[in-house]
Amino acid sequence: MAARNLTPQQGLGFFGLLILLCSAVLGKSQMCEVETGQTNIILDIEESRESFIGQPTTPPELPIFGDPETEIALNLVFPKGQPIFQLNGKKLQLLQPLDRDEENLSHIVFQVSCTIRSTNKKRTIPIIVRVSDINDNAPRFMNTPYEVTVPESTPVGTTIFRNIQALDKDAGVNGLVEYFIAEGSANSTDIEKYSADGYGTFAISFPHQGQVTVAKTLDFEKIQTYYLTIVASDRARNTADRLSSTTTLTVNIADSNDLDPSFIYSGCASLDGACINPEYSASVPAGSLLGVLTVLPERIQAVDLDTINSPIRYSFASGMPGNYADYFQIDEHTGVLKQTKAIDTSTAKKYDIIVKAEEVAPGPQRFTTAKLAIAVKPVDANPPVISSSQTEGYVDENSPIGTRVLDSHGNPISFRTTDADLSDSDPKPDYIYELTTPSFNVTSDGILIVNEDNLDRDPPAPGRFKFQVVAREPRTNAASAPLSLTVHLRDVNDNAPKLAMVPPISITAGDQSESRLVTQVVASDNDEGPNAVVTYSIYHVSNNGLAKFTINETTGEIRTQGRLLAGEQYSITVQAIDIGALSSQAIVEVSVTPGPNTKPPRFQKPIYEVQVSEGAEINSTVTVVHAEDPENDAVVYSIMSGNDLRQFAVGQESGVIIVIRKLDRESLTRYQLILKAEDTGGLSSSATVNIKVTDINDKNPEFDASTLPYVFQVDEGKAQASVGVVHATDADEGINAEITYSIPTDIPFTINATSGEILTAKQLDYEQLNEYKFVVTAKDGAPDARLGTASVTVMVLDLPDEVPKFSDARIDVHIPENEENFLVATVQAFDPDSVPEITYVLRQGNAELFRVSDKTGEVRTIKGLDFESQKQHQLTIGTIENDGDGPGDTIQLVVDVEDRNDLPPRFITVPDPVTVNDDQGIGTIIATLPAIDEDGTSPGNVVRYEIVGRGKAPKYFQVDPDTGAVRIRDELRKEEDTEYQVDIRAYDLGEPQLSSVAPLRVDVHHLLANGNNEIKSDSGKLESGMVMSSESIGLAFSDDSYTTSVPESMETNSTLKLIQIVNSKVSADGPPAFRCDIVRGNDGGTFNLSSADHGCNLLLMQPLDFENRTSYTIQLRLTSHRYFVNPLKDTATVDIIVQDENDNAPEFEFNRLRGQQDTFYTVVTEEMDVDTTILQVRATDRDSGKFGTVRYALYDDDENRVNMPTSFFMMSEDSGVLRTARHFKSENDFPLTFLVEARDSDAQEQGSHRTRARIVVNKLADINRMALSFPNAAPGDLRNYYTELEELLDKKTGLVSGIERMSSQKYLAKNGSVIENPAATDIWFYLIDPKTEQLVSRKDSIVATTLLEPAARSELNIALPRATADNISFPLERNEQVHKVKAAVALDNEVFPFTLIAISLVILILGTIGIIYICISWSKYKNFKQRMRQYSSTNPSRYDPVIVNQQASNASETIANMKEYETQMLAMAVPPDVDDDLQLDFSAKNHAFSLDNVSYITHKENTNGGGGQSSPSHSDATTATIATLRRHKNLNNANMNNNLAINNRQNTFNRTLEMNTRNNANPLGSPPNGGAHSGTLTLGRIKHQNSNHYQNGAYNIDPTGPNNMANAKNNAYSTMGRRGNTFSDVGLLNGNGELMNATLGRNGQLNNRLYGAEVPITNPLFQRSSSDHNHLSSTNENVSFGKRDYGQIGFSYLNDLDRSEVETTTEL
Repeated sequence: MAARNLTPQQGLGFFGLLILLCSAVLGKSQMCEVETGQTNIILDIEESRESFIGQPTTPPELPIFGDPETEIALNLVFPKGQPIFQLNGKKLQLLQPLDRDEENLSHIVFQVSCTIRSTNKKRTIPIIVRVSDINDNAPRFMNTPYEVTVPESTPVGTTIFRNIQALDKDAGVNGLVEYFIAEGSANSTDIEKYSADGYGTFAISFPHQGQVTVAKTLDFEKIQTYYLTIVASDRARNTADRLSSTTTLTVNIADSNDLDPSFIYSGCASLDGACINPEYSASVPAGSLLGVLTVLPERIQAVDLDTINSPIRYSFASGMPGNYADYFQIDEHTGVLKQTKAIDTSTAKKYDIIVKAEEVAPGPQRFTTAKLAIAVKPVDANPPVISSSQTEGYVDENSPIGTRVLDSHGNPISFRTTDADLSDSDPKPDYIYELTTPSFNVTSDGILIVNEDNLDRDPPAPGRFKFQVVAREPRTNAASAPLSLTVHLRDVNDNAPKLAMVPPISITAGDQSESRLVTQVVASDNDEGPNAVVTYSIYHVSNNGLAKFTINETTGEIRTQGRLLAGEQYSITVQAIDIGALSSQAIVEVSVTPGPNTKPPRFQKPIYEVQVSEGAEINSTVTVVHAEDPENDAVVYSIMSGNDLRQFAVGQESGVIIVIRKLDRESLTRYQLILKAEDTGGLSSSATVNIKVTDINDKNPEFDASTLPYVFQVDEGKAQASVGVVHATDADEGINAEITYSIPTDIPFTINATSGEILTAKQLDYEQLNEYKFVVTAKDGAPDARLGTASVTVMVLDLPDEVPKFSDARIDVHIPENEENFLVATVQAFDPDSVPEITYVLRQGNAELFRVSDKTGEVRTIKGLDFESQKQHQLTIGTIENDGDGPGDTIQLVVDVEDRNDLPPRFITVPDPVTVNDDQGIGTIIATLPAIDEDGTSPGNVVRYEIVGRGKAPKYFQVDPDTGAVRIRDELRKEEDTEYQVDIRAYDLGEPQLSSVAPLRVDVHHLLANGNNEIKSDSGKLESGMVMSSESIGLAFSDDSYTTSVPESMETNSTLKLIQIVNSKVSADGPPAFRCDIVRGNDGGTFNLSSADHGCNLLLMQPLDFENRTSYTIQLRLTSHRYFVNPLKDTATVDIIVQDENDNAPEFEFNRLRGQQDTFYTVVTEEMDVDTTILQVRATDRDSGKFGTVRYALYDDDENRVNMPTSFFMMSEDSGVLRTARHFKSENDFPLTFLVEARDSDAQEQGSHRTRARIVVNKLADINRMALSFPNAAPGDLRNYYTELEELLDKKTGLVSGIERMSSQKYLAKNGSVIENPAATDIWFYLIDPKTEQLVSRKDSIVATTLLEPAARSELNIALPRATADNISFPLERNEQVHKVKAAVALDNEVFPFTLIAISLVILILGTIGIIYICISWSKYKNFKQRMRQYSSTNPSRYDPVIVNQQASNASETIANMKEYETQMLAMAVPPDVDDDLQLDFSAKNHAFSLDNVSYITHKENTNGGGGQSSPSHSDATTATIATLRRHKNLNNANMNNNLAINNRQNTFNRTLEMNTRNNANPLGSPPNGGAHSGTLTLGRIKHQNSNHYQNGAYNIDPTGPNNMANAKNNAYSTMGRRGNTFSDVGLLNGNGELMNATLGRNGQLNNRLYGAEVPITNPLFQRSSSDHNHLSSTNENVSFGKRDYGQIGFSYLNDLDRSEVETTTEL
């Protein structure tokens, strides 16, 4: 019933409310559901490019229902590992870069936890993020370097190399690799002479396989090595993104047998090393057999042109006449040509033979041929005849070898030889000319030449040569008759005149009036003719006596021509010279003897007046006194008195008075000397010398030390004011003491030159300069004036006399309007006074708009300026202290007001409601709403119009954008609405955009039509039941979401967007009756909203920065206290996208504590290869996209340098990797410094930023390397702590450090080997001084103080995770084998006790087993010893020695005839219970015996020295003793009886012969009954004792003793011991006992003295019948023993020895 009473309007509202309720319930039920309907979410993302993490996912947001800000809460859950993403709303944002390749990361699986805020229901949704690959890895070649050798005969198309392989870490097509060959660089072909680039010669037919095939024919003789540049490139879809790497394949060409051999001889025409058409010739005489023939031009020889160098086989291929093979043959190996049979000229005169040279090699036999012509010469019946052009010749003496001998006409003497046997057509032989003198020879052209140096004509040489010449034919040795010749030697001036020695001469004194003969010199010359003419001259005379003697040039007479004084001595050097300027000299000693003495010498003056300067130098002359002696006697001068201070001295002979000590006028001014002149006879006279010391300017003017330094003060502003007085004194006299003062002329002071008073030259200004420092100079009056200086400081006292001044006359500024308290400008005046006083004041200008700070000079606005009111303001600013109007007294400030769009358009009138009928046509103007904008400039004052709002009004009405005229847009009768609210917005085009809204109410009068089509009023309008849309009810946002893009450089207070509000009305009495608020997303207050007519303006309040945040999402809410707000449209979302701009420059990443902050440091080594990475620089740019793409390039500091540092390196443009481009072995100019530039915007020129940094490269040597040791950490544990370690070393040393590498710790053992511990680490590092930027030597003091001293080492507790450093040492190289030591494993504290218990149990068990084993071994050992004591043998098997010469009649003959032969005898101790055959194996498989352990007796001829090798060591011991008897050439036998009948020989071979010195026990004794006992074989290591005495018979030998040898008539004793001369001087035992004692030791000496006769030698050890030859062995091969009974053999030595098996050694 109530429903029936609902009006249509109420029903419509109820229906809308129901729709809202259903949508709310349905929306809540879908919260946290995946929009796609699936149970998980799959996203895609690209891997990171280097460190970039801003890449979005696809799709960009998680497809989950619900608003993460208000409806749901999302949290990421990473069950395994660290979080990789973070949530920004529904967007996933990376926390760290993704590397799909290194981490093998194809996808990331994690979960998102979604919680519905209203119900707290939680749901977990799996997320799979698939990581897509980008092409960021270049292919990398494996198993390099590549090298292959192929034969040159390899056919084209053959595959020669299949092992090229490169791997690319990328996936998909980015990881597929294809190969191709690139053209090499120009330098690669210059490596070797026979090498070339392989581009074009080889090819890769299938790029995906990388197999190299031959593309052109190969030729080893031209090119032997090819270098192929192999490029591996990936197959990225975009060819510009493809990456590649290169390597080199070296193809060595092996030579094949593809060239024929070639005959070679000098002078042949060759092509490619092979002779063309080779020809040989030879000749044989008729009727003679020569054998090997001489072949011209050289012997027949051929070589293989291939490097295989196959042997050559020579043969005759053919010849004419055909019987050539009967007379000639060629050696097939050497090519030697032989004549095998004599030839007659009637048979043939010439043979033409084809010689064939063929290679001896598998495969096709290559050969070549040559022509051989053999001429048959007739019989030589006539000897040759020799003749010469002349029989007498001439040549200069001393002519060099090869000088031609000429005849009297100047023609060379030549020889001609003829032979009647030869016709004109026969070839002439080259005759040999034989001369009977070795001084001359004949050339091949028959010219006589000199054959010896230094042929001498001069006596006693004969001066001519007579000899004979014979011509001999070399082939037949026929000689001509001798021809006699005479050669005369012409004289050459090669001898100097020789002067005879002249004895000393004495001559009496005399005057110059007489010329007396002194002597005559005579010279002789061995030359003849003009060369022997001698001229005499005086070369030199001592004591200046050249003018006192003359010499006759022809006769050599020396005469006097000057006055000679008694006592004078002269040495006259006389020279004799010939016409060739050859000379000799002789010295004539002349002494002048005195005459009678009667008169004393007389001075020229009795008194000498002289002056001497006090500055006279030592040894300088004061004056010269002279006294003459009437008899011309020598005069001696001396100072008698007046020289008490020893200031002067006089020359005894010269009379020169000199100064010998420094003079000082200031101390003494005059001296009076009395001089004496005395002749040789003792007569003398005296004279007086008065010496006055004159002054010199030797003293400097000196200022008064008590007043120094001079410091004066003077007030500024006073001219000619007295500053102060300076004073100096001079110790000299006269003009030298007159002082004049002066100062510099460029200062404002003057000085009185005489008094030294300083005055101001002008008014001083404190403000310009408040202190003067200058030097005052005091100069004396001497011509060479001396100076004295002193420093003067004048302090100017300040007076307040200056006014402030402005440096600028005018300042123009532009400020925006409407800015209150805006800083317009800051004016500044300067007060030169020391205490400035400045108070600023506004002289002219609007004081209501501007104010000036009286202290700072800041000019600010009091209130905002209005451009529309006044566009420019002029202000005059001055100071209170300066009231002038001149320049600088004031400053004019011109303020230009900048217009801002601060006035919105204003409608001229308030529109009244308009009523229209619904039949008005479309386009009818129903109203005009003009508006004006009072801003002063365009576009801020340009008005446009638009209709705003979301109602029906925009559908039926429109406004003209230029005029504001409102027109009907559609037929009004379509709707039944009677009222429309048309909101007209007038906006300007300024920035920010301002607008006004005017509401226009339009009432529509509907006219109804009847059946006659008449229009009726709508007053009788029928009721309608239509339903209105819920969206058209109330105020609402025009859209649910808005998006706008804003550049990050947008200024604050700018309008970003106008958010329109539909169905809004303009409030007539104030602001709009609605409000927009930001409810979410504006945490930092970046944005704000302002209300406007029909909308809200979104304003920017804080600057944007794309690098900090790229987007904002804010949520708006619409509220109104007056109107109904549609709940479905009361919220809206605004996405603000920040657009990036290039506003950041690249910044290099430096991670060093020391060194320059703009410098990268790195090192290279001499052995470093080209293309080795040494550094990677990294620069980051905070901009994104293209703006943040950084490219790198290298630049040099000095572009004019010859050897640029950048030429040694190359840098990857995109990665910043620095690689070497050259080797550094020959480069020593380190460090190398250059620049690296980082440029953003992908290195584009427009708008890019550039940043540069320095790179310093040093060359690292061993002296710079050091090692930091970590004993408790392996290298793998420290790989990730490079940066921490470098910072640690930087901090400790204060230097720049670098880590070269990490390796296992190494240290030296006692034996010098290097021990390696893989569980410890040595970190190799180096240090760079940041001041010099050079490497620091480990011997540097800073290294010692900071790292190596004990105090520094004690502080070396460098703790890293699980590692502690304990020492710094020098790195060790592995010079010897490194022994690796396994380190102990660190155990957990809980496991450690159990581990100890387990180890103890193992040790206990093993110890028990070891004790049991030792006991068992000891028992076996004791049993073995017991068994060894029971070994015995009475009749051992016998093995006769090998008799070398059985026909010898005696022992001496046997020994003398022993050949180079060797006998080996093996004696072994075999237990009697052994039944099996005993086999001795001497092969290499037997470890018990080895021939390497055998010592040999050498064949050296040495009687006394050791001739054998040393015995084997204990470790090489065997269980047998082998003795080898070798013949030695030096056998010392004394009194050996040659008649001994040697029937048998007894030998004892032992290592050391044991003898009992007390009882002389003989190990080879004989029984008392005369029978032969078995011998005793002594094998022992016991030290032997040598005895030289045997007691037997005369020596008291017990006849019944066991060792009595009196009855051993048939025994001989022979001992071969380790040492020679075991026994010596053994005497005869008794008359009937014959004993031979022979010692053959290692020294090869046999020293025996035998007495008696017929001593048969028996061998008690090896007795056998003559028919027993079963075991005879004549060789040194393996010896085997059959079953024998050794029970009766007695080894008595074992009873006294305690030895083990290993003590028995092998000795040969």
